[in-house]
This record gives sequence, structure tokens and C-alpha cells, in this order.
Amino acid sequence: MNKKYYSHQLFLTVFTVSMFFSVLFVSCKTGSIKEARESFEKKEYFVSGNTYRKIYSKTKEKSEKIEASFQAAECYRLMNDAKNAASWYQKAIQMDAKNEEAQLKLAKSLKATQEFDKAVIEFRKYQKMNPSESAEIEKQIKGCENALKWKNEKTRYNVDNVKALNTRWEDFAPQWFKKDQLYFTSDREKGAGGGQYTWTGNFYTDIFTVLYKVDKKNPNNISYQVPTLVDKNILNGKLNDGVICFDSKFTTAYLTKCNYDNKEKGRHCQLFVSTLTGTDWSAPTVLPFSSDSFHCGQPSLSKDGQTLYFSSNMPGSILNASGVPSKDIWMVTYSKRSKSWGDPVNLGTTINTDEDEVYPFIHEDGTLYFSSAGHVGLGGTDIFYSKGSAQDWSDPVNMRTPINSHGDDFSIIVSKDKESGYFSSNRNGGRGQDDIYRFYMTPLIFTLKGLAINIKTKEVLRNATITITSSSDSGKFTFKTDDAGAYKMKLKAKTDYEIFGAKKLFYDSKLEYQSTKPYEVSMDLVQDVYLEPIEIKTFPLRGIYYGLDSADIRPESARILDSLVLFLNQYPVTIELGSHTDCRSDSLYNIGLSQRRADSAVGYLVRHGIDSSRFISKGYGENELFLTKCSCEGPNAAEEGRRCTEEEHQLNRRTTVKVLTVDYDNAPKVVAPPAPVLRPGTRPTNRPGTRPGTSPPPQPPKK
Repeated sequence: MNKKYYSHQLFLTVFTVSMFFSVLFVSCKTGSIKEARESFEKKEYFVSGNTYRKIYSKTKEKSEKIEASFQAAECYRLMNDAKNAASWYQKAIQMDAKNEEAQLKLAKSLKATQEFDKAVIEFRKYQKMNPSESAEIEKQIKGCENALKWKNEKTRYNVDNVKALNTRWEDFAPQWFKKDQLYFTSDREKGAGGGQYTWTGNFYTDIFTVLYKVDKKNPNNISYQVPTLVDKNILNGKLNDGVICFDSKFTTAYLTKCNYDNKEKGRHCQLFVSTLTGTDWSAPTVLPFSSDSFHCGQPSLSKDGQTLYFSSNMPGSILNASGVPSKDIWMVTYSKRSKSWGDPVNLGTTINTDEDEVYPFIHEDGTLYFSSAGHVGLGGTDIFYSKGSAQDWSDPVNMRTPINSHGDDFSIIVSKDKESGYFSSNRNGGRGQDDIYRFYMTPLIFTLKGLAINIKTKEVLRNATITITSSSDSGKFTFKTDDAGAYKMKLKAKTDYEIFGAKKLFYDSKLEYQSTKPYEVSMDLVQDVYLEPIEIKTFPLRGIYYGLDSADIRPESARILDSLVLFLNQYPVTIELGSHTDCRSDSLYNIGLSQRRADSAVGYLVRHGIDSSRFISKGYGENELFLTKCSCEGPNAAEEGRRCTEEEHQLNRRTTVKVLTVDYDNAPKVVAPPAPVLRPGTRPTNRPGTRPGTSPPPQPPKK
């Protein structure tokens, strides 16, 4: 991971050999050892590594072999050669089995080469050597387990090496410029500075540009022209120049330039700004918060141009295990009033860890993309994204494979629709060391299929109507089920749907719901609908109440009857509308009262357009009590049972709907059977709470 700063010089840190080795090897007097150490201190890892390898193969002194094996591994690690680094860390452990640092770095190197099972074993060894870091090691192990799990998971991402941009050198950090151009960074030959950069053995980094053309018929077919060097001696100088970003008008550039300060003070990267006039960039000027005493680099500008995100180890950054500030993601805001940048703000511990967070990219919708070695990842640096602002961010999400790999994956840029973009990686199979890759997402394809089923018999229903409503455009689609009772439809991504079924002589199914919003890969959804056949039966119509000794329709009762109007308009049935009373008052009076109430409800339906031949009205009085476990009031109530509460009386005062026929088609008007006639003052002999042949004292009419 550190290579992205070390090898490119876009963000350097001063590497210090541990005090243990400094003391251990102070007595070494071999000239080659001295040269190797000096090269290492100068960050000339290519030179230092070669020297240490020669020392290891020639010397017979154990102390020199210990130093040479470990330091050779360090050089390979810092040059981002994980395979050779792992080999030399193993040699270092063979020479010194108690070397905890070599043990940890061996495990990380194996993880970086995708040898996840071996890496877990080595992480466990280190965990035993250093139990205090158990939590951090569990995070590393979790990363190995995730890599094994995610490897076989389906994904929408397609990743292609952009061979037209890549060389055998380092090519990285792509950035869009206008509609048909890319800027990127490379340490290839024929740069502005020339000469070898001894850290990597490559050349100094420079900014290049390339024009491209998108095939209108196939947007993923892109042709690139030959990359060219940008503004020699302006944006590019003799040393390391790199990662760049632009404002939305492409007239202002923010870029990273390294080693342009006084070398005696150290080697640092700083942020510069340049403006475009015509086709010429102005000489870059350093941003005021970017100091020569720490590193700043890898800028990304918000869409409104007011917030600049970057990576830095400035004071306030989280300290790593060695007590040295790590690279964190920072932000700084521009004030239009004062025409100046404010004080940088660290994005906080949700984003930043005690390891390095680098290469931020802020999408125009506010999503932050960045690379990190501190969050749970697959190996090296992984690309993550988070949503939020200032210091309030959601937990970072790993972008998984194939965006992330066992190697270093970094410097992502994402299109407006988030369906495509570019990033950099040193994964296996590339043309060079770091390569530029393009990703695009396979279009999401969703289908919905299912059966219409008779809920009573479980038989499938052919020729049923399936209605599907979309939340994205309020579109409504209808289908007929085929001979197998099946239907099928294509769905849109990120959309909610409502589904129900209908069929003649059946009640509509209940409303079902499906959504494509949770899915990031194509999916075939299944939703069966169940329809109940319309049968000859009675059901209560609750909520129709009347006033005392009244048959008038109350407003709240009218709303219930309105639903019955809808029911009758929807289903071809004829019905009996029955009205019931409780057991109080005279039974003959209750017959008359319930009939008036039933007639009143029927009249309401007729006034609302329902053909009178489709129903009859019938007053049942108290002849069909719904609740019979309690007694009406009277002198014998106490000895014959529990007296009904008012709530229980209310359950008996109800309206019922009885389905008489299920296929109404101008049928003759249904004639109601005659209501039972009782002598005044008598009660049905089967009603609990009243002795046969007796009658209670007169009672006032009840609802």
C-alpha cells in the first residue's frame, strides 16, 4: 500500500528502521552493508534491495544474514513486489524466529499474493506472539475470509485493462477532462524530467493526457489515441508531478508536485493550483495550507468547487503503530467572501484508521470513494465508499471483487450514473507495475413471474388478470395467465411494484409487493397470487350503526355502504342485505325496526346506481343472535345466566351480507321470504335468559 506514496513520490513518508536493528547492526563494518543502509535511507529501494540480496548470498556472519534478509524483504515490500517480499520475510524468520515484525509482514505479503489460507496461518502465529494486537489481527483474518467468500459471488462489475494507456511502467490516477479526454500519471520513458528515480528504478512521474472516442452503439467500446505529455515545464517539471483534478468547468486544476521544496528539509509532496487560459495552463502555485513539513496530495474537488478533499499526514492525523502520523483523508473549504481556503478538517475515525487512507474521490452526489489498508480488505489497499459529509460518514463499504483484488487498488473515478469509471491496480495480469483499468456494470435485468392459484383447491387459474403497478412512473400493466396459470414481466431496477390478481367468479387476491431496490445483481423474482372463489355464504358488514329507534343512515355507516357499492360494481353477485338487533325490547318490534333499517341500506345502494334486482332486504330482528352466551335484562337474568354488557349487545346489532348468486346477468328480481310473525310480547322459546311462555316487562327501543 505504501508504494502508492513511496514509489510515485506523490506522498512520501520517512521510513525508519526499528531501533532494534539499528542497535543490532551498529557493529557491522562491511562496506556493502554500509552502502545498502545508505541507499535504504535515501529511499533508493531498488539499489538497496539488490545490495542486500548479494550480501545475504555471500556473507557467513549470522547478524549480516539477519539484516540482509529482512531489509531485502522491506525493499521488495516498498517496491510493491509482494511475492518476493514474502520469500525474503520467510528467510528472515528462518534466521530469527522471534522477529515479530517479519512475521506480521509475511502474513500481509501472503495475503497480498492471494494465498489466503497460508496468510491466516501466519496471522495466527503473529497473534500468539503479540496477543495485544489480537483485535487488529482478527480484522486481517476477516479480510482473508471475505476474499475467499467474495471470490465466487456474482457481481455486476466488468473490469478491463485499458491497454492503450498502460506501459511496463507505472500508470495510474486517471481523471476526466471535458467530454473526451483523460489525464493520468505515469513514470514512463520520455517524461519531462528524464533520468532514473532511484526509489523505484523507474523514471520520475509526469502528467499525461489522452483523447478517446466512445462508440455510440456500444458505449463500452472506447478507442484511445496515443497519450501525450502535458505542458512540459509548466504542470510537469523535472521531479515528480502527479495526481490531478479539475473544477466542473475544467478551467482550474489542483495537482500534486513532490520534492520541489528544499531537499535538506525533507522530501515532501504539496498541493498546487493552476488555471487554464485558452490552451495554456498557468504556472502552479502552492496552496496555503500545504506545508513543506508534511505531505499533501491526491486532491478531489466537490461539484460546487467549494470543498477540496485530499490525503495528508499533517498534524492531527491518526498515529500508526510506530507513533508516526498515518495518511488520513482531509477536507478544506473555500470561502467566496474572503476568497481563501479555511483550515483543513480531518474526516474522522469512521473513515480514517491508524493505517493509510489515500486517493479520495468525491462523487457529485456526495459519495466519498477512497483507498485504505486499515479497513477490512482483500489485500494491499482496497477501494471503499461512504456517504455523509464533514465528519459524519457511514461505515465504509468494500467494493469487493473484481474492483478490489489481492494487490493495491486505488485512485477510482466514478461516472455520474455510477455505472462506469476508471481505477488503478497492480493486480496480476497487468501490462506493467500499476495499470489503469476501466470498469462498467452489466445492465440489471429483473423479471417477475408467478402463478394464479385457487386458494381453496390449490389449482392454477388460466386466463386470470394480473395487474402490476410501478412506483417509478406510476405505470400499470395487465397480463392474462396462460394455460399453465403463469405470467411473466420484465421489471426496472430500483423500483417498487404492487401486484394483484383478478378473475370472474373469484375475489381479487390480496395486494402483494415486490421491489428491485435491494438487489445489486440481476434477479428473477417470483410472486404467486391466490384467489378465493365467490361462494354462497354470509359475512358480517361491520360499522353500519343507527340512531336510537332510527333507520336513518349515519355518515359513518354511509362510508361502509360505499364500500359495498364498490364490491357490487366489481363482483357479479346478488345479495341479501340483512339487519339484526340485540335481544332487548319486544321481539316483534325488533323485527320491524331491523326491516326498516335493512330497507334504508338497500335504498342507499339503489340511489348509488346498484340495480334493485341484485339484492333483497331482510330484517331478522333478534332471531339470529350473534352472541348467545349472555342474558338480556329482566327479573330472571341473575338466576338464568350472565347479563350482557353493552359491548356484547352491540355485537348482536349488526348488518350481514349473504351472497345469493355468483353470476348475475339481468336475473329476475329476488323475492325475500316472509319474515316470521310473532305475537306481541312473546319471545322465541330457544333464546337463553327467558323462560318459555313468559315475557319481560316493556323495554325502551334500543339500537
